[in-house]
Amino acid sequence: MIRSSIHLGRTLTAGALVAGLGLSSALLAPVASAHDTAIGGSITEGDVLDEFPEEITIEFSAIPRDGFNNFAVTDQATGEVLFSEEPEINERELTITTPEDQDPGDGDYMFGFQITSSDGHATRGGISFSVESGEGTASASETANGAAVDSEGAETPAEAAEEAEGMSTWMKWALAGVGVLAVIAVLAVMLAKRRGYDAE
Repeated sequence: MIRSSIHLGRTLTAGALVAGLGLSSALLAPVASAHDTAIGGSITEGDVLDEFPEEITIEFSAIPRDGFNNFAVTDQATGEVLFSEEPEINERELTITTPEDQDPGDGDYMFGFQITSSDGHATRGGISFSVESGEGTASASETANGAAVDSEGAETPAEAAEEAEGMSTWMKWALAGVGVLAVIAVLAVMLAKRRGYDAE
């Protein structure tokens, strides 16, 4: 009876130890296999920049593995991928350079990334940002100034009315003159015919 109790106690102790180890493994497993995440960089979500960046650097929570890493920038208005390339790895920081033939200008953009995490799994993510250089505002101001100049050079309604009235008077005299000439011509023709009749 005593031996059975001792055996049962040992069995329960071993079972508790195994269960404890299993629980510890379960708690530690997510930490060991956690994917690398973006924790900072030259751009962050919702940034509004004065100009499009020449370089984009993203810092990750661990050092990604080399190979199968890709960064891309998309124009959110059109959905067009402006450029895509493999980033350079410097410890936890990955960097791409904007191609020289690209000059995106103002607009809303999405920076997307796909990397191979330190645990070997693929990690994807995106960061949206905008570029507002203020050139559009300057253009609007120039347009307003141009409109002001045009308005200064434009005639007032009174001036236009006076010109129209003067033109109307001139047209009246011109038409009157044409009418007089027409009447004279008709009279001349009639007079010529009458002379012809008288001669007969």
